[in-house]
Amino acid sequence: MHPEDRPIHFSTELFYPPFQVKIPVLQKLYYELSQTPGASYQSADFAMPGPPRFFSRRSGNTQSIVLFLPDRLVVVEEWVDIPLESFLKKVLEVARRTFDAFELTAFVAQTVTLRTVFSLSDFQDARAFMLEQICGLTEEKLSSFGRPIGVGGMRFVFPPTPEDPEELHLLVESFRHNVHELFVEVQAFLANVEINGKSLERIVDNIRRVRAFIDGRVRSFLEPYDHKSAQ
Repeated sequence: MHPEDRPIHFSTELFYPPFQVKIPVLQKLYYELSQTPGASYQSADFAMPGPPRFFSRRSGNTQSIVLFLPDRLVVVEEWVDIPLESFLKKVLEVARRTFDAFELTAFVAQTVTLRTVFSLSDFQDARAFMLEQICGLTEEKLSSFGRPIGVGGMRFVFPPTPEDPEELHLLVESFRHNVHELFVEVQAFLANVEINGKSLERIVDNIRRVRAFIDGRVRSFLEPYDHKSAQ
């Protein structure tokens, strides 16, 4: 496998006890972020019926979004053009200012979603790599479906443990946008956490743990199969 993967999506949800989101507070928050390098957004949308949002759109489908729901804050980078560390700085700044603006007592749960793609070294067709090389599913076995398969992959769910408190959902499949690449999505769910104003760094630590799982565990699982001689 190629030594560097290509991230395409970063996001995190930060949950808090439900309350009514007030537009004047958001307007002030939007201005504060506009004065903060690396955490500003081009536009804001407070019109109903959708949730209030800050957003920026750049080349192609690349966009940055912050959503403010009654029970959570959502920070998203779609088709990313920034490194993960820049996203982490943005998340921390948005979380800190939101925490102060709405006088929150704690974030009580967090989700993390990271999506990336890996380029294969010895295989040109990622679909065949997943179905045949990893899963051992030949064309003859798959003929039972009576239809061609456009995307093939596998899904795992890892429950929390004393050492790893987050539940992880892992999806590995051929990338629908490029036949030469594998798509990897990892979602982490952390329930019943207590992240207060003095422990906001835990938010980015949790995101880093998901990235480390991709770098270490997911890559080490996939790499041995990316050889024509692999069984």
